[in-house]
Amino acid sequence: LFSLVGLAACSSDEPSASDAGAGAGAGRSDAGGVTPATGCDASKLRTGLVAKQTGVNVDAFDCAILAATAKYHEPDPMIFKAIIYVESRFDRTSVACPNLPCNQPAGWTNEESRCYGLMQIVPACNSTPKTVLLSNGHPNLTTDTSAVGYAGSVFNPDVNIDVGVSGIAGNRGQVVEQFPGCTTDQYTMMAIGNYNSYGSTKSCTQINGEYTKIVLEAYREYSQAAGYV
Repeated sequence: LFSLVGLAACSSDEPSASDAGAGAGAGRSDAGGVTPATGCDASKLRTGLVAKQTGVNVDAFDCAILAATAKYHEPDPMIFKAIIYVESRFDRTSVACPNLPCNQPAGWTNEESRCYGLMQIVPACNSTPKTVLLSNGHPNLTTDTSAVGYAGSVFNPDVNIDVGVSGIAGNRGQVVEQFPGCTTDQYTMMAIGNYNSYGSTKSCTQINGEYTKIVLEAYREYSQAAGYV
């Protein structure tokens, strides 16, 4: 657990960062320790909370978080739950970034060049896996969960979380190489800071503090609710 204590990388219609201080969850949900969607044992992440701004059960995507963090060898799955709160308030259909953080690729529309889903991934960025693109090279923005194309959509929680965790794991590898000698927790904060604002990490302690502070506020609340150790 972190002993330390976001603004998104874009302007958005999501609640402002100041809302995080009012509590990342409100009330209790009735979700069990095992997420029914895949049957994984996500009990260690279970908070029983709902995001007050959207009414979404914050435990709804725990299996996807656990799968992605195991796949990319990220040490702390709870921190990604906190990131999802900050980025989207657990709204899987969230769309933001009218400022187009990776610009507008040739042939793409403005709407195709924004930030999407739980972790606000940006297909317009070159680093985003091509698995979220259609055969015509445009992003898969399917929202109908019953459609065949939804399996590869940026709005599919499994896909979105996998891409987001992969991005932060990649950032971790970069900062480990750039700044040897930091602690695991410091590298996590450095990687998360760069996820919000790439290049904001300057050293083990000079990071994107505005964003990481808000993430850690949610992290502490969820960890306490879950008895996370």
